[in-house]
Amino acid sequence: MAAAMGRLQIGLKKTGTTVTVPNNPKAKLMYYLDCICNVLNLDSSGEIRRLRDYENHWRLSEDETNQLLILCLLISPDELINKCIFHSDEMCGDSGNEFYELSAVNHTFVVTDSIMIGGERKRVKEIMCFKMSWIEKNFINPIKSFESRIQGLSARNRQARRRESDSCTII
Repeated sequence: MAAAMGRLQIGLKKTGTTVTVPNNPKAKLMYYLDCICNVLNLDSSGEIRRLRDYENHWRLSEDETNQLLILCLLISPDELINKCIFHSDEMCGDSGNEFYELSAVNHTFVVTDSIMIGGERKRVKEIMCFKMSWIEKNFINPIKSFESRIQGLSARNRQARRRESDSCTII
């Protein structure tokens, strides 16, 4: 279900807080993941919680960093813009991004109440508005800094699929 809206509603409720994110590409991606997990009300199991703990970015193992990269690519802005995150400098005010309760959303957006992530339907809990500088600083530039690593992960994944397709299973 989606709601089409076209005017500003009085009494918008901002739900965001001000945070300080370390100036580190991994920390920036962890912060991006944390924001999206809040929007989509994604599970905060121990594993996900570690990937969201941007203040302790240095604690992630190599495998956990790979998981972070894969997850961030899965929930990239391209998949979420105009569904549950929206480019709106006006709604962000002085911040790079801002969160709003879904029940009190600016009536200029089409808001989706749920979204498919990794084959599972996730309920949209709130929306996030962002400035392009926020996306560049917390997703685009950090992802670019891991480009060769992502290509390596992709190559390993292709090799694993090739090995699976080359094998024969007799039941």
